Amino acid sequence: MRAKGQTARGREKKKNPRNGAAALDLLHIGLGFIIVSLGILVFLNPERHMSFFPVIFILGAVLNAADGCYSRKLAARGRRGRRAGWLSFGVALLLLAAGILSALGIWR
Repeated sequence: MRAKGQTARGREKKKNPRNGAAALDLLHIGLGFIIVSLGILVFLNPERHMSFFPVIFILGAVLNAADGCYSRKLAARGRRGRRAGWLSFGVALLLLAAGILSALGIWR
């Protein structure tokens, strides 16, 4: 019986980083399109579409958190990648806080 994560010959399976990069690219394309579309709507009529501001901030936080996770996963080589991952997480937390504060300001 072989252990989880091993091939039939007993070697460790290597995860293909291209699969993660492709998923991250698709996430960037999809969320980027949504963020730009919402930004255009907010720019055209800010009073009517004011409730989109928290959504834009939260989607930006999700994007940065995904970048941080991916950077941390690939950072096994050195500290530089880990710092970049932590920086992305920090920006994600700031964007999440901005989204929460804007939601409280709008919906109160």
